[in-house]
Amino acid sequence: MDSPRYSVIIPMLYFREDEPALASLRDTPPPVGGIEILVAEGAQPSLQRNTAFERARGDIILFLDNDCTLAPNFWNELEGAFARPEVEIVGGPALLRANAGACEKIFHALLTHILIVGTISSRYASRGDFRPAAPTELILCNLAVRRSAFRKIGAFSSKLYPSEENEWLDRARALDAGIYYHPLVQVSRPQRATWRQMGKMLLRYGMGRTRQFQVSGWHPTFHQILPLLLVGAIFALIYWHLEIPFVVLWLAASVIVALTCDARLRWWQRLVAGLAAPLLPITFALGQIAGWAGLLFPAFTKDADIVVLNERGERIP
Repeated sequence: MDSPRYSVIIPMLYFREDEPALASLRDTPPPVGGIEILVAEGAQPSLQRNTAFERARGDIILFLDNDCTLAPNFWNELEGAFARPEVEIVGGPALLRANAGACEKIFHALLTHILIVGTISSRYASRGDFRPAAPTELILCNLAVRRSAFRKIGAFSSKLYPSEENEWLDRARALDAGIYYHPLVQVSRPQRATWRQMGKMLLRYGMGRTRQFQVSGWHPTFHQILPLLLVGAIFALIYWHLEIPFVVLWLAASVIVALTCDARLRWWQRLVAGLAAPLLPITFALGQIAGWAGLLFPAFTKDADIVVLNERGERIP
């Protein structure tokens, strides 16, 4: 049997045939050359993706999350990108799903605001044209790579989740891989629905960044010094009694964000987004600090029990 053009890898805790990614793949006309779908069951997404890759037969590997839905023109845009020989890795944005709730819209507006998250905003909104990309612009729930490039770069680190794609893309960039961002290679997915979920996500991402430093080493980036800036700001606030300037600065930042965030939000949603905006970098930095404290204790690991299935839930040997 000829190998398919694409292998789609989806990690899941348990196989469910009605998950959005599987439903979307069934409903979207497949690309020329065909696809195979691999569902990796387990509780360690990095290892699940690596294990499924070893079973994959496609020339191009597409990584999706189980809650993603493909845009109607997804395959055409992806095919056009990989028609260029210099392209080895392509990623696109994970847009907000249709019919999202009010909190989802607020959180997504914050994650797409370039003044708050910088180039990471390209992960959640369509930005610019097809172009060479920085690793911070790509997200693992919508990432495609040539099989040969993945072999060259190596597997995702089993020590990382989340942030495994950040460390992997850093390795890819060090090897001068052809990394590209395509604003029209789009998926949609839900966003966190409550403030508690959003806070946990930011703390977990911050801790993942710290764990990434342990794997890939220290580099002088903004993400590395953010916790130091936070600690210094808190020290200055307490030592020099800067409570009033702090409140004024917070309100000024909130007004700027409220006036410049997604115009499709209602006025009260923009107001809430503005007031909450400074909490994102603060919570992320707190997660990094917690991550450094966590490095003092041995990481808890459990035996990997990973099963690779096809789209019908049948085990792949």
